[in-house]
Amino acid sequence: MKVNRKELRNVAAILACAGGFVALFPVFGLRINLTPSHAPIGIWRSYPPGGLNIGDIVTYDVHEFFLAEPQVYEERLHFVTSRFMKRVAALPGAFIERSGDVVVIDGEEYSRAKIADESWRKVTYPLVVPEGSVWLMADAERAWDSRYHGPLPEALVIKKNKPVLVWP
Repeated sequence: MKVNRKELRNVAAILACAGGFVALFPVFGLRINLTPSHAPIGIWRSYPPGGLNIGDIVTYDVHEFFLAEPQVYEERLHFVTSRFMKRVAALPGAFIERSGDVVVIDGEEYSRAKIADESWRKVTYPLVVPEGSVWLMADAERAWDSRYHGPLPEALVIKKNKPVLVWP
């Protein structure tokens, strides 16, 4: 098979440009999310986490959470990435209940999301989100979120994220 050097140079140039573009993502506060269980796939801009509201998409490091809450950690829980993006579903003082696959927040059904393995769940319902914590829910079923590990201390939120270009 004969290799066309001009085409090979063009492909190399395109790859170099794309790589350079992606390399600048941290400079502009951008990140790529390729895990649809966390938040929609696409490009996101990250901001400091101050002033969290319901509906915000936040990033936290699951390993930092396990260090802060060691009773939640189990050796069998291994994740491809340590940084998770989840939606803030409830703020301090919210009343959380669960009936089967239904999560109810302050009396309103929030989601119907299956728990992948009940033995991983470390949450006892009903509960009230404590001061200084948030309740996180994923956009997809069976994703690791507060249904498994409980409220996340706000101090462990690394970034708040806004979509730039996402695919639902």
